[in-house]
Amino acid sequence: MPKYFFALLRHDIRLQFRNGIYLAYGFVLTVYGIILFSFGQYLPAWAIAIFIYSDPSALGVFFIGALILLEKREDTRLALAITPISANAYFWSKILTLTFASLIAASIIGIIFHPLLNWPLFLVTVALVSISFIAIGFPISHMFPTVTSYMMGASLIFIPIILPMFFALLQPFPSWAHFFPAAAHFKLLLVSFGTKQTDLGQLLILLFTSLVFTLFCLWIGLFSIKREFARA
Repeated sequence: MPKYFFALLRHDIRLQFRNGIYLAYGFVLTVYGIILFSFGQYLPAWAIAIFIYSDPSALGVFFIGALILLEKREDTRLALAITPISANAYFWSKILTLTFASLIAASIIGIIFHPLLNWPLFLVTVALVSISFIAIGFPISHMFPTVTSYMMGASLIFIPIILPMFFALLQPFPSWAHFFPAAAHFKLLLVSFGTKQTDLGQLLILLFTSLVFTLFCLWIGLFSIKREFARA
């Protein structure tokens, strides 16, 4: 790990704070809290899991894209290209800081609305989801010139990726659905909440699918940012 990495982490945290990322997380948590407090008794048991799944996945994709495009607009990326900061360090700093924010936000929802959940499985799942979708945001952000166009375009790309999550609600859970990353993610969240049950073999398959998807997303994200740094 390069000596400057922790300084880069601090820089990203300040950048995210300055650009309102944490304020946006707070706003989303407030909206989720109002909905769950007001209508929680009328919502199905898996509703909380949907709120939590949307937090690290949707917000991760949109926040990383917005940050990258804002940095481009401010020529921050150009300045970084002439420093010793590597593409690897830049990439992992964004991944770690935004994943930590996602874990905090998801944990707040969990503590308030379902404190007795399976915390190890819950945190692992949230981390895998967050890392995956933040990493996906890197190559997607290169397709659009502005934050507004990114938000609209990323939605069209992102929705088909997460729609298979609803396969996790099928009873019984189909064998083929284990290999859809979104379905695996959502099923793991449901199991961590005790809403759904699974045996050890199925649990390992779900974790394997989620991990492979995360590694794939990390690969394409890192490849994308290395190519971008090479051009700068």
